[in-house]
Amino acid sequence: MTITYEQPLHERVRLFMRLEMLMARFDHALKHEAPPDTHSSLLTLIEMVNLTNRVDVKRELIKELERQIVNLGRLGSEPGVDQQRLNSVIHHHRQLIDTIHALGGQMDRQVKGNDFFNSIRQRTAIPGGTCDFDLPAYHYWLARPTGERRQLLQVWAQPFTEIQESVSVILQLIRNAGANRTVIAPRGFHEQTLDTTQPWQMLRIILPMNAPCYPEISAGKQRFSVRFLRAGDMTSRPAQCDGEIQFTLSCCAL
Repeated sequence: MTITYEQPLHERVRLFMRLEMLMARFDHALKHEAPPDTHSSLLTLIEMVNLTNRVDVKRELIKELERQIVNLGRLGSEPGVDQQRLNSVIHHHRQLIDTIHALGGQMDRQVKGNDFFNSIRQRTAIPGGTCDFDLPAYHYWLARPTGERRQLLQVWAQPFTEIQESVSVILQLIRNAGANRTVIAPRGFHEQTLDTTQPWQMLRIILPMNAPCYPEISAGKQRFSVRFLRAGDMTSRPAQCDGEIQFTLSCCAL
């Protein structure tokens, strides 16, 4: 078994990776029935709303899908390319663009002006601020049947559900664009120059699940470095490994 660490190399990819993580966390908590699980779902939804509050996510998705279509089109003349598969991917991208164009409103359109949601959102900025004496209406709602709570959360999260496939397709294509290779980091450190003519989007580092270390990645447009730190018991300051670390590296450009 392995564990994968990913580092975005573009702000747009960083946004999509954050959304992917939050939407997966929301979906996971939503499957469970207890009030604390509903609370976790709602806290995650609030994070999603806060993340997209000042960003036109739909525009960023369309830009990235269009960019990928152009770059995929250039692969058509490469030998060994499955033309039918390539055309299918490009067609799917165009369908996703049409779907996003058809969406109306902003990402917070289902909760904007909703006093109940916004009262909870405001109180979450205070540690322990969602106690029953702070928000009796929320306390009442958490005691409602699971189906009722889940239905309201799904309505509030609908704008994110509508873009979830686009985010997933974009990131999956980027991840698949990298080739895995085995690398040795002497004294727990690896540094590498990036070819600036390539549209690098993401770095992926894969380690065995039982590896006693984790990578700390620092990346820019021209180079990146990786320091492997000993995890220890997670109670003391981590130190850089002083031996050789073998890992799998994938530099993803599309």
